[in-house]
Amino acid sequence: MNHSTFWNIHELAQMHIELTNACNAACPNCVRTYNNSPLTRPDLEIGQISIEQFKKYFPPNIINKCGLILFCGVHGDPCIARDMLEICKYIGEVSETRTIVRVNTNGGMRKPEWWAELGKLFSKHAGGKHNYWAVTFSIDGLHDTNHLYRRNVKWESVMENASAFINAGGIAIWDYLIFKHNEHQIYEAKEFSEKMGFNKFVPKKALGVDNGTKLQPMAALNKDGNLEYIIEAPVNSKNRNLENPIGTEPLYSQSFKIEDYIRLKENKNIGHNFQQQVESVYEDRILKEDNSKYNGCKISCKSKTWTGGKEIFVDNFGRVMPCCYVATHLNGVYTDASTLQLHKHMNDYGWDHFSLEKHTLEEILENGHLDRVFADSWNIERVEDGRLSYCTDTCGKISSIDKIFTHEINNK
Repeated sequence: MNHSTFWNIHELAQMHIELTNACNAACPNCVRTYNNSPLTRPDLEIGQISIEQFKKYFPPNIINKCGLILFCGVHGDPCIARDMLEICKYIGEVSETRTIVRVNTNGGMRKPEWWAELGKLFSKHAGGKHNYWAVTFSIDGLHDTNHLYRRNVKWESVMENASAFINAGGIAIWDYLIFKHNEHQIYEAKEFSEKMGFNKFVPKKALGVDNGTKLQPMAALNKDGNLEYIIEAPVNSKNRNLENPIGTEPLYSQSFKIEDYIRLKENKNIGHNFQQQVESVYEDRILKEDNSKYNGCKISCKSKTWTGGKEIFVDNFGRVMPCCYVATHLNGVYTDASTLQLHKHMNDYGWDHFSLEKHTLEEILENGHLDRVFADSWNIERVEDGRLSYCTDTCGKISSIDKIFTHEINNK
């Protein structure tokens, strides 16, 4: 087999780094929550990248290879990380190539004073039209609706913090996930964002409210495991990923007994023999299912940037992965065959090959570890023979991920 050479240190252009998997919010559809409740997944080990680790993982020569460093993640909020501010200062100090820093946050943590200091720092790196540091605040509604998806996030705190950041000179962007409960507020939120001084307002089509063919209500359970309310897809088809559904699925509430959750948490358990399912995924699932939709199509990896360079994702344990989409599933415990297959391939190859605690980033990329597990599989014709179905589903066709940013605000 001819090996791929997709990732290499010379083409490193961007890094997406999850500084921590801790979060102040409890969004129902988040991979870190347990059964759409405010409770954290019982097996999740919370950790963060310290300033000392960050300097070890990403010395100045690595920082200067990157045109963009994004602090976002799949489990946590970067602004929860203890050393977030110091890490940004470090990047600014060592960057000789005007490396851009972008941050995604719900904005509901810390005090306005901290946000003002962050705003002052970011204002020093204003740059040109596109070459600037910025913070994207994920605010899905107004005072009466934002908390329905961004659970535990206090509206007053978000507004105080965003204002402090903007007033200190920071460039801020407002991201707005659209649901049924907030679609009537899009224009009002946009106007409000402009009055506050946000640089941009970005409405986005939400995932988790359809299954690809039908609309699907999202359950929001309380901490006792009972249904509290539901989140539904927008009524206006232009605000949805699935514009022409063939109906609506009945609500699946995922209710649970709190005693079962406590037992799982005490044992750091996932609760459904996850590793056993991983090891037997080919025998029990892949070889028995129809995988024809994944076979043969060309994969255009989202890790390839518009400049032609490559992006990598680094999780809060210092593990290098291809992208945030793969990381969501490698750090998650979904039991679909595609996720189990990803875990199987990583288990067989060895997770230590991707650890920045054990290897430098240059060693990981130049030794082709990402290519052996991921890019090599793209040249395999059939999933049954080792083609990664998740990569095919995400980057081999137009998926729901591609549609998130396709929303436009029409005239009133």
